[in-house]
Amino acid sequence: MTSVPISTTDFRALMRNVPGQVTIVAAGSPGQRSGLTATAVCALTDAPPTVLVCVNRRVVAHDTIIESGVFSINALAAGQDDIAVTFSGLPGIKGEDRFKSGTWGVGTSGAPILSGTVCTLECRIAGYHPAATHTIFFGEIIAGTAHEERDPLVYLRGSYLELPSSTPA
Repeated sequence: MTSVPISTTDFRALMRNVPGQVTIVAAGSPGQRSGLTATAVCALTDAPPTVLVCVNRRVVAHDTIIESGVFSINALAAGQDDIAVTFSGLPGIKGEDRFKSGTWGVGTSGAPILSGTVCTLECRIAGYHPAATHTIFFGEIIAGTAHEERDPLVYLRGSYLELPSSTPA
């Protein structure tokens, strides 16, 4: 048995097979907002309601999240893949210009909120921890909305997929 980690290339190839809800993590006030596309988001605990999100320290949004103390997690709905691409950085769009994609408002926390999502969470930073190239942010949920009638957008094997919602029987 080996204790040496696998290569970055092998890791990425493996992780392409793990589907993830596509989200936009956003922070800052109008005119000074930044955000990124993220799939490394998950629930941590319900007492108090807390999530974690992993953000690369090289992206502008990283420092904006720390400076503002609040951020939003916007779980994208089917048909919002153009917003995911814009916030991924692939088209070269940066900073405030990314917010021209989609309809944005301001939440009760002051964080940017995207319309048309499956779910939006507003978070106050409860703590953060460096981990290799990223920072793990712990966000205490202070507000949120859900739209169960909307189908989620998922990322798998390099593609955005629309995942139909299941209706409880």
